[in-house]
Amino acid sequence: MDNLFHPAEGCAVMADHVLLEAGDDLVRQLSHEREAVKAVLELVWNSLDADASKVDVIIERAGTSGVDKIVVSDDGDGITPEKARTAFKRVGNSDKRIGGTTDRLGRPLHGKAGRGRLRAFALGDSTRWTSTARAVDGAMMRTTIESDVRRRTTWAIDSQPAAETDSPGTKVELWGKQASHLNRLLEPKATAQITAALAPYLLTWPDIRVTYDGQRIDPQTQIQAEEFEDLSFDYEGQTHPFHIRLIHWRTGAERIIALCDDASAPVESLDVSAEHADFSYTAYVLWAPMPQHRNEVHLITLGGDTPLAPLLRATREWISTRLEERRRRQRRQLVDRWIEEGVYPYPRRAEDDQARAEQATFDLVATSINRHITGDRTKKRLTLSLLQNSLRHNPDEMVEILEKVLSLSGDDVSHLHGLLQQTSLSNIIRASSIVTSRLQFLTALEHLVFDADTYGIVKERDHLHKILERELWVFGEEFNMMRNSEIGLTRMLEHHRRAVGWDPTPDGPVRAVDGGTRRVDLMLSAESHEHDRVRHLVIELKAPSVDADREQALQVDDYMQAVLNDPRFANVETTWDFYLVVRSVKDRLKPQLRQANKPEGLYSEPTQYEHASVRVWVRTWSEILREAKQRLEFVKSGIDHNPSLEQALAYLRHRHGDLIPDQLRQPAGVPSPRAGTAHHPAV
Repeated sequence: MDNLFHPAEGCAVMADHVLLEAGDDLVRQLSHEREAVKAVLELVWNSLDADASKVDVIIERAGTSGVDKIVVSDDGDGITPEKARTAFKRVGNSDKRIGGTTDRLGRPLHGKAGRGRLRAFALGDSTRWTSTARAVDGAMMRTTIESDVRRRTTWAIDSQPAAETDSPGTKVELWGKQASHLNRLLEPKATAQITAALAPYLLTWPDIRVTYDGQRIDPQTQIQAEEFEDLSFDYEGQTHPFHIRLIHWRTGAERIIALCDDASAPVESLDVSAEHADFSYTAYVLWAPMPQHRNEVHLITLGGDTPLAPLLRATREWISTRLEERRRRQRRQLVDRWIEEGVYPYPRRAEDDQARAEQATFDLVATSINRHITGDRTKKRLTLSLLQNSLRHNPDEMVEILEKVLSLSGDDVSHLHGLLQQTSLSNIIRASSIVTSRLQFLTALEHLVFDADTYGIVKERDHLHKILERELWVFGEEFNMMRNSEIGLTRMLEHHRRAVGWDPTPDGPVRAVDGGTRRVDLMLSAESHEHDRVRHLVIELKAPSVDADREQALQVDDYMQAVLNDPRFANVETTWDFYLVVRSVKDRLKPQLRQANKPEGLYSEPTQYEHASVRVWVRTWSEILREAKQRLEFVKSGIDHNPSLEQALAYLRHRHGDLIPDQLRQPAGVPSPRAGTAHHPAV
C-alpha cells in the first residue's frame, strides 16, 4: 500500500503526514502484537468513549487459512480532522480526561493513555480509520487515517467534506497480518473475555449494543450470580474505601480481577486463572484513584511501594471467603441430590471422627469433579464407589486412578492435586488407612503363628520370611523401608560398611567361628540422626512349629561372634542387635533369658567390643506383636478399628495372596482349586 500516503483524487483538503512522537521500538512494545483480544477491546472502548450506541466487530475469514480482515465500526461521534492530527501525533497523555465523561452523553471514559490506535498493529499490518464527524464550523467532514507496519510511526491523514447522506461514526479496518495468534479471535474464549471486560459498562448502559463476530455481547444472559461489598484497605496510615463486584459466569473458565475506576471503567486486569479453578468469575474492583496507578501491578512482585498491594490482598481475601462459602453451599446441595438418587456411598451422618474426616474429604473431591460423574443411576453409583475406594485404600494414587478412569483434563488433574495438598483431611485418611491395614496384618500374623490349624503349615522361608519382607514396620518404623534379605555374612559386612560411609568392597569373605559361612534371614539398618549412630538389626526367623532351644540361640550367637571377631566390622557408634524370633521358648532356655539386672529376652551381650553395642535376643512373636500393637494403640483408639479375623485374612489375601499357604487363599466356605487347575492369587 505505498500509495496510501498520497491524497485521493478530488480531495478538497490535502493529506497531512503526521509523525508519531515515539520511537519505533516503543510503538512495537505498546502494540502488544500477540494480544489480539485485548487489541479488539481497545478499539471497542474507543468507540464507546465516542458515545457510540452500536459497535460491530466483524471478522472476515480467508477460506481455511483463518482470519483475513477485522473491521470495527460504530455510530459514535467520530474523529474530526483537528482531533485526528492531535491524537495520532503522540502516545500517552491522551486528550481524554482522567475521571472524565464523554461530551454528549456523559458516560465514563475508558481510554486515557492514547494506546488504542497502536494496539491496531496486533490485528493488521495495514490499518485504516475512516471517520465521519461534525467539525467546529458545523460541516460534516470525512477523515481517513492510514498507516502500515513498515511505517508504524507515520500516519497519513486525509480529510474531505462528507456526503449529505453520511452519518457520524468510525470504521477501523485491519488486514494483511498472517499470524496464527489471530485465530484466537475465533475461539469461544474470546467472546467470554470480551463479555467479562465489558460487563459492568453494558449492565450500566443497557441500550448499548455490541456485537462480536455476529453475536451480541449480552452479559446479563451469562451471569449466574452477583455479589457486592464495600471494603477498605490501609496504606500509609490512611484507610481507603473501595467497592467490589463479583460476577459468577455460567460458562467459560475465565478468572479475572479487573481494576476499575469508580465508574466501572477498567484500567488494568489480572489473569488469576491459577486461583479457584472450580469457578468462572470476574471481580471488578472499583476505586476512584485507580487510573493514577496504571501499570503498577508489576511493581508488587518486585516489592515496590504501591497502594495496589494492600488493595489486592484485601480483594483476594474477600474473594476466597465468598467462593469458599459458595463451595460449601454447592457441596451440600449436590450431596443431598446424590442421597435422594440413592447413589451416595456413605450414610447421611458419619459415626465417628475418622469417618467424618473421610466423608468430608470424599465430598470435597467428588463435588469438585462433579461434571465427570454422569450417566444413569447405576453409573453414578459405580463412579462414586470407585472414588470412595480409591480415597480409602489408595489415597496417594487416587488422582492417577481417577485420571485414567474418568479421563480428567489437565486442568481437572491439576485442581484435584491442589485440593488434596490444601486439605489435611486427606492426610488423616492416609494415616487411618495405614493404621487400619496394619491392625489387620497383626491380627492375621497372630493367626498364622499361633492358631493350631495354621502354624503347622506356615513355613519359615516360603511364607513367613517373604511376607515379613513387605511388612518390616513390625520390627520398628525406622526399618520400614530398609532391608537386605537372606544374605551371607560377607554381604552383611558390605551392607554395614556402606551404611557407615566406608568402601563396601570386602577384601575377603567373612567366616563364622567354625570357619564356615552362614546366611541370615533379614538384615535391617537405620541411622539415628539424634545420636549419630547406625543401628543394624539381624533377624533369624523360625517356622511357627519350631520352639527356641539352646541350639537355635547358639546359631544366632555365631553371627554375633563373627561380627566381634572380624575387625572389618569395627567402627564408632554402631549398635548390633541379633534377633531369634520364635513362637515359643523351651523351658531349659528360659533361665538364660531371665537374668537379674538384664532385660528379659537378652541372651548375650559381650563387653569386649569398645566402639559398638552388640546384643543377642530371643524374641517371641507374642512380644513383637504386643509392641507393634502398642505403637498403633493411640491412633487405633482414634479410629476405633478392631479388625475381625475374617477382615484380617481378607487383608492377607489381598496383600500377600501370592505368599500364604494354599489352604488360606480361599475364604471360609469357598473350596480350594482342584489339583491341576490354574490358580491366581487374590489381588
